[in-house]
Amino acid sequence: MKYNNVIIDLKPRPVLQELIEDLTNKMLTQKAVLADCGEYADPYLVQGLEADIQLLDEVIERCYAQQELIDLRNEQLIGLN
Repeated sequence: MKYNNVIIDLKPRPVLQELIEDLTNKMLTQKAVLADCGEYADPYLVQGLEADIQLLDEVIERCYAQQELIDLRNEQLIGLN
């Protein structure tokens, strides 16, 4: 068999990438539920969804910042060797 255009990525994935993807998917799901609620939705449900979305957004931002620190540390360690 001949395989054309096969791309193999051998670069290691960032440590927190899977967590970031999971949190992003959860946030997108919460946003979809919020969008589907409509105008007659329970206000407490809407408030809860909005709070969850905000929290998930903040956690995702913290994960990105933490990943940047990990990357910087790895670059410094490589530079020392």
